[in-house]
Amino acid sequence: MKRIAFAFAVTGTIFAVLAQYAVLNDWTMFWFFHTMGFIGYILIISAAAYFSLLFIHQMSRDEKMRIRNSRGVDA
Repeated sequence: MKRIAFAFAVTGTIFAVLAQYAVLNDWTMFWFFHTMGFIGYILIISAAAYFSLLFIHQMSRDEKMRIRNSRGVDA
């Protein structure tokens, strides 16, 4: 799943950069690249959300282990 999220982030970045380039250079199919840029932003946000949730999950798992270990020492 990490590879898919990373691929989404890279693909989304490429789409967003390409859309911005199309806007700045007045390409004829501007509407198509504008739509691709919007899709790119959605992919970037999705990847960022996945990695944020993964980070939060890892932190909570570490905290659970710390609490579990500290209870064993006190008892």
